[in-house]
Amino acid sequence: MKKKRVDTGKKAKIKQRKSYSQEDTWLEEFDVRSATGNVLSKKEETRTMIKLGEAPKEMNLQFGRVMAVGGRTWYVQSDEEVIECLPAGTVYALHEDTSLLAVGDMVGFERIDDGTGIVKGSVIQVEKRFSHLSRKGIGKYAGEQVIISNVDSILIVMSAADPFYNKRLLDRYLIAAELGKLTPSICINKIELMDKNLIAEDLAVYSDTLNIPIYFTSVAEGIGIKELAAGLNNHSTVLSGPSGVGKSSLINAISGEELQRTGEVSERTWKGKHITSSARMFALPGGGFIADTPGLRELGLWDIHPDDTAFYFHDFDAFFPKCKFTSCTHRHEPDCAVKKAVEEELIDPERYVSYLQIVESLEE
Repeated sequence: MKKKRVDTGKKAKIKQRKSYSQEDTWLEEFDVRSATGNVLSKKEETRTMIKLGEAPKEMNLQFGRVMAVGGRTWYVQSDEEVIECLPAGTVYALHEDTSLLAVGDMVGFERIDDGTGIVKGSVIQVEKRFSHLSRKGIGKYAGEQVIISNVDSILIVMSAADPFYNKRLLDRYLIAAELGKLTPSICINKIELMDKNLIAEDLAVYSDTLNIPIYFTSVAEGIGIKELAAGLNNHSTVLSGPSGVGKSSLINAISGEELQRTGEVSERTWKGKHITSSARMFALPGGGFIADTPGLRELGLWDIHPDDTAFYFHDFDAFFPKCKFTSCTHRHEPDCAVKKAVEEELIDPERYVSYLQIVESLEE
């Protein structure tokens, strides 16, 4: 099968593309509702002209951070107030990502007085992003989908059971975190449902070999919440993982407030019900921010070539320089040091299977 490299070339100076909500692209089964509660259909979406570069200085913009999204409304915090904003007809972008706007973005906006008494605004400029969590789009949105931007770390949340944690998905998250310049940590919630020691042993490659912090928590029994809150303080962290693992419950427990709705796991499919339908950011009592995101059933990787995948499996680092061929893919070549290390159990066999599956998916 012929391999295709990801195009990373310069975009055109002026681009026109559809402005879409996060819910439209992440979770097709969700209605997209505006702040007024009206459904925003795809036919009602408007087109926005994007220009690369800064907006004219004479526009005298105010700046703030996107904290949440609802339909086409982006909620921007500026100083002590939150402004309901819509994208302007022309938006100036200092980044070249496919997703024009994302929760976490720093934006420049103009205030709008429409006589309603509600503070509203129009987003004119989107600042450069220093980090992001993104995935490959699904359906007709085949480009990069930025889930959240401008946070410094990611807490990958999974549950001990109901539903069981997924190491294949966990490995994809670790690659996405490195691509997006995010420091990863792992949280295994609902630990009351399983033997903690067995899970810690099963995940030892992440804690012992990759040196990734792992938190074991139970919102139901109050286990590990203080330790997790301490680890998140003074950081801006996105919580991401499958549905039903308890991300919203963790946020409520950490903050001490009922900030997010929570839902039960569907017994029919053993998958969580989507309760969080868009990304939202919250201030932590001890300083910093946390962001909740919709549960992801899959995480397609963006901007990575199959031949480069091994460089993101750092438990391979000590071995692949010893391979006979410098271009070794660690799959079928003779005298492969990585395969030998797997056979000798110096590399976790399940991590190697994850590697093979990810490479195959990138070649499709």
